[in-house]
Amino acid sequence: MNKIVKAVKPFIYKNNSNFKLAAYKAWVEAGGKIAGERYYEFLYKSLSYHLHLPTLYQSKKQARLRFVEAASLPFDTFPDYLCYEVVPLFWDCWPRYFGDVSAWMKGHRVRTAFFTSSQTAEHMRNVCPDIQIFYLPEAIETELYKEGRPLSERKFDYMEFGRCCDYVNSSTLPDSVRMLSSRNEREALATREMLVEALSDSKITVCLPRSVNQPEIAEGIETLTQRYWECMLSRVIMIGKAPKELIDILGYDPVVKLDRKHFAKQVEDILEHISEYQEWVDNNRKMALRFGDWRLRIEDVKSKLISLGYKL
Repeated sequence: MNKIVKAVKPFIYKNNSNFKLAAYKAWVEAGGKIAGERYYEFLYKSLSYHLHLPTLYQSKKQARLRFVEAASLPFDTFPDYLCYEVVPLFWDCWPRYFGDVSAWMKGHRVRTAFFTSSQTAEHMRNVCPDIQIFYLPEAIETELYKEGRPLSERKFDYMEFGRCCDYVNSSTLPDSVRMLSSRNEREALATREMLVEALSDSKITVCLPRSVNQPEIAEGIETLTQRYWECMLSRVIMIGKAPKELIDILGYDPVVKLDRKHFAKQVEDILEHISEYQEWVDNNRKMALRFGDWRLRIEDVKSKLISLGYKL
């Protein structure tokens, strides 16, 4: 094979944040080669979402590492799929996208692909047996998150944000519970920096995989998301369910199992014994620092690419 792999920086529209950028940055920090930024905004806006062009030819010297969401696959790989072998790293490839993704990979002669879901990776191996497919667990930029003060000294007793807001009924919590909620405090959580600060000053939150709180989308796929790493790094007590992928990485379950029927009582009980959870969250942070960083994942990517004959 002997192709040189170069990564392409994920497109950032109007300076919005893009979680795929973290993996790209880790690749750059690890000394990975990058392709020149020569794609302009108008190309993405006017072409990439609407055109599904065939591969014209593939360079014999270079391949392109692209950071991809299944829902925006043509957008995230344009225009490289026209003339390079694309090595995609996939997020959010739910069953509704399986057919399109497998057809796209076969049609554009993909030889190697990475998926952040172990179940999705296994499915793709079965339907695309000629493609080298690897599972690469979700990771995070660990240095961005703060350990915060001890649990007993934190401002917020309970913090709710994201999809989990609609799964548990936080209105049943007594008024004595100091709560920060993205339902009515959106401006307080408007940026990543604000989220980091809020997490570092919160005691408890709910963490659930999409297979639990949005089963109509997950369709049986349970996978690790960066929310777990965020909470572990911030030393927040997680109530909910840990995906098996996270338990397999850590060797233990870092999440307090949610008692949905008695949610308010569960939160109150934890708050009454908050000091007993300090060692637990301290260890969670230690393990997240050890196993959750994108730099670790990118080293795995590089190792696998080298084993397949690519040049870095």
